[in-house]
Amino acid sequence: MRYLARELSWPKVKALAESGAVALLPVGSTEAHGPHLPLSVDVVIAEEVCRRIGERLEVDTVVFPPSAYSLTDFAAPFSGTVSVPAETSKALLSSVLTGIAGSFSRIAVINHHLEPAHFRIVHAAAKEVQATLPNAKIVVADHRREPTGPKLGHEFMHGGSHAGGYETSLMLAAAPQLVDTAATRSLAPLTVDLPARIKAGATNFLECGGPQAYFGDPGAASAAEGERLFEIIVEQALSAIRERLL
Repeated sequence: MRYLARELSWPKVKALAESGAVALLPVGSTEAHGPHLPLSVDVVIAEEVCRRIGERLEVDTVVFPPSAYSLTDFAAPFSGTVSVPAETSKALLSSVLTGIAGSFSRIAVINHHLEPAHFRIVHAAAKEVQATLPNAKIVVADHRREPTGPKLGHEFMHGGSHAGGYETSLMLAAAPQLVDTAATRSLAPLTVDLPARIKAGATNFLECGGPQAYFGDPGAASAAEGERLFEIIVEQALSAIRERLL
């Protein structure tokens, strides 16, 4: 069964932790995602993955409030983006995980902010806390890696996954009321190899060739595709949890 930590009293949290429940920490960012999606895309998707994990995992889960601020240098030029320095981001996430580990011995981090530097921070923070608290088990689900990544499609694997068909489809499946469908239909496909641009020295989305903070093809998105993508992402997370925590 899935529980939301924000709705529970401390005795209920204590009882769930002692019964072996898995704590889920959704991690995202607050950053621009094109003119058609909200700043909360990464958080919404991470929370939806947690919700679906809770429906399928064979033990109870407790979903903690999301970590919604982190390093997001590439979207920094766009209004509403809040980028936190790397050292601060790592310290914050490490502190949050340490706090959760004060009650729960099994923790899964569900991240959907895909900026490479941020994902490195997530892995580093989990590793640091795991080393400090050996009685806690912490897993970071990472759907970028094979064999999962290629299943998510060409756009995801080749650098155009920010606010394109991939993320717009996920949002149509998770929170369609937050998608500006008129704006989505007006956006032309924007094919950009983000890894190549970054390797060439680009430091933000403008320099990467994304003047509206989107890449890929938002117009090709659909809720059905979002459901397909969620199934893949959730299955990867469930496998990681079962292998490392159960």
